[in-house]
Amino acid sequence: MGRWADEISIWFGALVRPARAGELVLAGEGGRPLARRLGLAVAVLYSFYGLSMGLYRGALPGVISALKLPFLYLTTLAVCFPVFYVLNCLHRQRLSTGQCGRLLLVATSTNALALASFAPVSFFFTFTTSRAGYPFIVLLQVAVFAIAALLSVVEIALIFRATAARVGRRVPASLIASWAVLYAFVLSQMSWVLRPWIGTWTLEYRLFRPIGGSFIEAILDMLF
Repeated sequence: MGRWADEISIWFGALVRPARAGELVLAGEGGRPLARRLGLAVAVLYSFYGLSMGLYRGALPGVISALKLPFLYLTTLAVCFPVFYVLNCLHRQRLSTGQCGRLLLVATSTNALALASFAPVSFFFTFTTSRAGYPFIVLLQVAVFAIAALLSVVEIALIFRATAARVGRRVPASLIASWAVLYAFVLSQMSWVLRPWIGTWTLEYRLFRPIGGSFIEAILDMLF
């Protein structure tokens, strides 16, 4: 228990103080056990929020969303990782694959922690909103995810700059911006493919829905 408490302290300190995050990213072989446990913690945090989303439709949808959400984020991270590593090399940051992986995992944990902190709000509206309030629930979730995404982008910029500073290099803003845009597009498309996340009461619940339309079209239809 003491070891877990120490690692949680190291992780949280890395989020609050990016300079310490740089130390964590560049930890070498010693950073591997912590990275594995951090990956597990990230999955648990995402599952907690996923449960709050799916329970609006019932217990089974809640469990399914709890499994889908960590899969969504960690799979998107895996898909976008090669691009991040190549950009890192092109901009002469020269971080190793393990260091790049730890950097992105620490930054992603910011997103997971932000979502988990919003979970009580999500649970509250899930249990107090009628079936007719489905559009409101969807827009609420979109707003929460947007806030969490913004926090994670800011955090990854701070962590990357701190890491680059420790190796005596300067990270250009274009690297962060280009990867963040790619990540956002892949994430939105992946989330659309894996829907439903909440489940409307007007349709029979399914594990997955047929691919059609897009995430942007669905949001615009609800707004207008």
